[in-house]
Amino acid sequence: MTAFSRHEVKYTWGNVIWEICSLNQRYLDIHIDLPKYLYDLSWMIRKQIKDSLTRGKIECFLRIKMNSNCDNNNISTLIVNKQLVYHLVSYAKWVKTLINDEGEINPIDILSWPGVITYEKNDMNNVSTELLICFKEALHNLVQNREREGIFLKNKIVERLHLMYKEVNEIRQYIPNVLEWKRKKLLEQMQDVCVYVDPIRLEQELLIVAQKIDISEEVDRLTGHIKEMHRVLDQKGSIGRRLDFIIQELCREANTLTSKSINSHITQLAISLKIFIEQVREQTQNIE
Repeated sequence: MTAFSRHEVKYTWGNVIWEICSLNQRYLDIHIDLPKYLYDLSWMIRKQIKDSLTRGKIECFLRIKMNSNCDNNNISTLIVNKQLVYHLVSYAKWVKTLINDEGEINPIDILSWPGVITYEKNDMNNVSTELLICFKEALHNLVQNREREGIFLKNKIVERLHLMYKEVNEIRQYIPNVLEWKRKKLLEQMQDVCVYVDPIRLEQELLIVAQKIDISEEVDRLTGHIKEMHRVLDQKGSIGRRLDFIIQELCREANTLTSKSINSHITQLAISLKIFIEQVREQTQNIE
């Protein structure tokens, strides 16, 4: 989910620079920095982001510089009521003749009279449309950058999955030896204490012990989760949350396997497996 995009366009009315930064985040978190007179564009920009992305902290910055031949903000035009000014000046002169005042008429006072100066908002439709087109291109570049990052992460995760699969297979091959070792160990202990046990009852007890220490089911589920992760990684669209769920299941099975292990070699393999799972977990946090 980590990526950066910068797109700059020069229009007849000015220059536009869109910058979009994407950071790791479990959910979609959008921050938009626009000039006040362009706040109306926020909801359209937010919609475009939601249509393209589902996870990550997205920060959008707009840098806009109007040309000198345009109004500073390109949003308003000064309108002077000339007819009102004419009447104000005429009446001011008439008042001066009545009071024999030779003073000058202050133009600022005339312009400050209510209704003399008004502002008319310019049509921002064209500017807004061009800004959105520019943003769409910047967002497209961001998505492409995230996809390239995703391909790199996928390859790293696949490498770890192969190592995990290797560890699980080695554990699977070692299970019969562990069960047989445990069986012999129990028989030797009974012989040492010279305890006579009914053979049928002994076999039942050995079966119960074998079931308690048997990790075949955990190994089978680990294998299934690894294969499922391979399958999900080959899918299109957003897969991050699905990968998070699989990682949780892998951790659960690996912890159970470690707790049930009675063999040092299997315990070491299980610890290595948990390290690989944690490495994969860190990488999946970066995937949408």
